[in-house]
Amino acid sequence: MSKFKSLLVDDEKHGRDNLRSMLTNYCPEISIAGEAASVAEAKGLIDQLNPDVVFLDILMPQYNGFDLLDHFPNRKFAVIFVSASIDFGIQALKAGVLDYVLKPISINELQHATAKISAFFDNRKKGNTETASKIALAHSNGFAIEEIANIVRLHADDNYTRVYTREGKQYLISKPLKDFERVLPADVFIRTHKSYMINIHFLKEFSNEDGGLVTLQDGYKVPVSKRKNSVFFDALKKFSLMIRP
Repeated sequence: MSKFKSLLVDDEKHGRDNLRSMLTNYCPEISIAGEAASVAEAKGLIDQLNPDVVFLDILMPQYNGFDLLDHFPNRKFAVIFVSASIDFGIQALKAGVLDYVLKPISINELQHATAKISAFFDNRKKGNTETASKIALAHSNGFAIEEIANIVRLHADDNYTRVYTREGKQYLISKPLKDFERVLPADVFIRTHKSYMINIHFLKEFSNEDGGLVTLQDGYKVPVSKRKNSVFFDALKKFSLMIRP
């Protein structure tokens, strides 16, 4: 079994000790290359050790876990948050965190998180060679090339689909929504309703109001149908950011 080199970052020594013990005893695919008690120390060790995965506390003195990630905007390592706080789910989603383990640490949760590391690197390799970053949107006067990452939401309109971008552009495309569902990345674009698909990176808030409503960063509200409710939450779990008390 190939091992993934890890760095443990937590300002509390007993937190690092407990995590090290659990990884050693229950996660044989993880090797521990180093430990850091602060963001500054962690930054230096990441540059020095080049870890595959960083187990990162969020709330630390002076600088927090997100401050560390700001130093590595194009990071190649996976990040698993290990925190006592449940308040940073959406922010962690935006930061591209692989998983979010809540303290006190559950063995099952930790193993579930570490099991995702291999898929993380496999998907990255595939993404480097196979995944398109742009899409051609044909319209009545020709076509437009848009970055897939800029698509905020898609709305079915009979046999047409309305595509909305972060810049406020809107395209009416003569293809049904299911055609877009087949070609857009399934780990990013979620079908929340028979008439809607959203880019999870633009998710701002979820509410149980009216059976389920998602609010996007542009303020638009998208329904989550009962049939799609489990699909929606399963998708969030893949990002490991749907944390319930």
